[in-house]
Amino acid sequence: MEIGIFSRTYETKDLEETCCRMRDDGIRHTQFNLSNAGLPTLPDHCSDKDIDRILRITGEYGIILDALSGTFNMIDPDEDARIRGCRQFAVQCSIAAALHIPIVSLCTGSKNRESKWKWHDDNTSQEAWDDLMRSTEAILPAAEKYNIILGVETEASNIINTPEMARKYLDTAGSDHIRIIMDGANLFLPDRLPHMHEVLDQAFRLLGKDIVIAHAKDFSCDGKKISFVAAGKGQLDYPYYIRLLKNAGYDGPLVMHGLSADEVPESAEYLRKLV
Repeated sequence: MEIGIFSRTYETKDLEETCCRMRDDGIRHTQFNLSNAGLPTLPDHCSDKDIDRILRITGEYGIILDALSGTFNMIDPDEDARIRGCRQFAVQCSIAAALHIPIVSLCTGSKNRESKWKWHDDNTSQEAWDDLMRSTEAILPAAEKYNIILGVETEASNIINTPEMARKYLDTAGSDHIRIIMDGANLFLPDRLPHMHEVLDQAFRLLGKDIVIAHAKDFSCDGKKISFVAAGKGQLDYPYYIRLLKNAGYDGPLVMHGLSADEVPESAEYLRKLV
């Protein structure tokens, strides 16, 4: 298990600068965002020239592109936006294949009109579930065509907000092309904190065999609200989380996010000692 990072942690649109900063931090693995190459996160098109440029620069720096960000709101209350997102996601799968990236990340989404990362009570409705399955049916052909794994994770603000919901989604979709991005910090709300090991155990019991990539962020809680912080700076029992990943047979990258670029060296060192 090696340490990786969201490329977008480095807030630059210059790919060479991104790779240089990763190298300086001793990191080779990344969940890549096309914005770090000066492109939209979800472009309508990516030229052969841009593909060649990304492959050349990441190759020169020895950077391994483990996953590609493909997040759009799969249950967007705006149907036109949903259709557009599905169309762009198909392009993203073709880009991932051209860049030899095996995984594209999903956002199962929210009915919140302000942000796909904010909760809305309609997320629990049958309509939201039906929209999620329609979006899934729309994007699966591209995943199958380009042999891409679609990575889904539990998000407290999204329709898939518990391991139980994630298991239901995988089983309903019934596709080998949909797997799990495990993020221990995403499993918790304030009322779950007293049961940390039970919550983690349940998540791995339900989803452990389907993990394709693992995230590394942390959380702090003031009793009412969860806030995300750099790994090692919060309340997640990281030794226990790492042990569960190993017991599940996971040996891929542990991808840091939810931190600033200045926090990367300390957080990476903390994680290296654990893995």
